[in-house]
Amino acid sequence: MKIFKNSILLGMLLCLTHCDTKKDYFDDIGANLLCTTYAICNGETPAKTGIIGDSWTDILLGFPFVETLRPQLENRYHYKFVGATLGGKTLQQVVSQGLQFQVIDQGGADMKVVILSLGGNDIQANLSQYIGNIDAVQAQRFATIKANLKQMIITGNAYKIARFGGPPLKWIIHGYDYPNPYMPSVIAGSEEGCKSKFDRIGLIVPDAAVFTSTQVDAFNNLLLEITREEPSSIYVDLRSTLGGKPLSRAEFMLDCIHANNLGYTLLADKFARFIYPITNQGL
Repeated sequence: MKIFKNSILLGMLLCLTHCDTKKDYFDDIGANLLCTTYAICNGETPAKTGIIGDSWTDILLGFPFVETLRPQLENRYHYKFVGATLGGKTLQQVVSQGLQFQVIDQGGADMKVVILSLGGNDIQANLSQYIGNIDAVQAQRFATIKANLKQMIITGNAYKIARFGGPPLKWIIHGYDYPNPYMPSVIAGSEEGCKSKFDRIGLIVPDAAVFTSTQVDAFNNLLLEITREEPSSIYVDLRSTLGGKPLSRAEFMLDCIHANNLGYTLLADKFARFIYPITNQGL
């Protein structure tokens, strides 16, 4: 998705250049991108709910290319988020950059919940490493995801209590629904989760849909395991919202791993109904 993101961002900047050369435009864009993608805002922006996510929450720097989970929850369920969301973001990056601390800083003392959409990019990165060694590589990546997720929650809660007092935050993380590896990519080169990419790099699997759905099931099971070990975490199962195993239906998909607007509407509805008793918001 990097080529696609950069192309759209360049187009937006060029458009603004031709429409109006006032520096304020670029100041506003830069400030908005920093605030929504890295939670670096001008001062505290109080909210009861934080969000840290990958392309399931924001495919492209807040640009409304697709109404992913974040805009769905904001526009249809009236959530007011502070957060750090950006397509391509990994859990490893979040922990390394301390984004959980920045979201807590921005949310302030009244923030009670942080929604997480993370882990998929950690699994998808460097697919060629899976060749001939799928089980071992997946086990190692899942162990790293588990360690990073627990570290983020534990350190985030310690930071929140030390700075603002009160009870620990609730951390809600969703699992992904099943990909459709036979969908075409939206743009050449952005083939995450696609059979075409598996073939191109030499990752030979007997059935791409079975491979990806088994991987998604294993990831969801990992999240459930973490919630049993970490009392502040809450897991939401979104599987089979878009059709069911082994692959989501094409009419709900934008590409191999992302839903289209209709698909995200279904996912957001299921997600909002599940989390309503926790956030008391949206329905």
